[in-house]
Amino acid sequence: MKNSFDNFLASICLDSTNIPKEKLSINRDLALIPYDETKYNLAEPMKIEHAIITVYVKGEATVKVNLEEYNIKAPALLTLMPGQIVESHNMSEDLEVYSMAFSRRFIDIVNIPGWQQQYLTMYNNPHTPLSESSLRGMCTFYTMMHHLASDVENPFRIQVLENLIRVFYYGGIRYLPMGRETNKPASKNNVVDNFMELVQKHYREERLIGFYADKLCITPKYLSKLVKETTGLSAGDWIERHVTLEARAMLQSSDMTIQQIATSLNFPNQSFFGKYFKRATGISPKQYRASKLR
Repeated sequence: MKNSFDNFLASICLDSTNIPKEKLSINRDLALIPYDETKYNLAEPMKIEHAIITVYVKGEATVKVNLEEYNIKAPALLTLMPGQIVESHNMSEDLEVYSMAFSRRFIDIVNIPGWQQQYLTMYNNPHTPLSESSLRGMCTFYTMMHHLASDVENPFRIQVLENLIRVFYYGGIRYLPMGRETNKPASKNNVVDNFMELVQKHYREERLIGFYADKLCITPKYLSKLVKETTGLSAGDWIERHVTLEARAMLQSSDMTIQQIATSLNFPNQSFFGKYFKRATGISPKQYRASKLR
């Protein structure tokens, strides 16, 4: 009979072509999900709450991330951040994908130095084509995660998974286009990261830069300067982007009236919302909704 150490050694000697087909989850922090049409055929936009890494092994699909369309053809990687709006369609019959979903809490526990600095890059560049060798590495990583997560008798399986993710990150993922680090000093990045987290939490209620600057204990002018230097967009642009993206998703996929959408986004009235939306998009909410119904 093999001892526990032999079992562990066997579990990490894996064939990347023999990927586990069973869904596996640990609490609400980690999920490993093979392709399932009922899960991935997202005809309507859906806001995700977890970070999700999806490996496209075979086939192709059209995916919209924050209403921007990406034509994804395997081998490829799709990296989604919490708060993004996703929909998927036009999937080929031979589509084969595997996803790893991580809660915000689990990401915080793993605590990879520099992770926060990757957020904006991955947020804006979700699609990464892969080479065949990179695909094999991603499949091996997924398979290893699955084998280790399924070892429920190991009292340290969470710690093992945490460290496996760290090894994976330091060993390779940071060299992918979506994972390249910014050259900005960490202190500046931290301010911008905190700003982005605050915007995700409060954009429905707060659209003034001063609110976020007060939370960060800096002046609005300095916040705007840091955000512009780091991301290429102003703080106001990022707030506006979150508000209009949410509005566009609701106009496109919900039965809410324009007045109800204005209220949910904390605008004083429909007219004010209409002017804000038109200034940002070039068309009125009514025109936008009509264009998506054709």
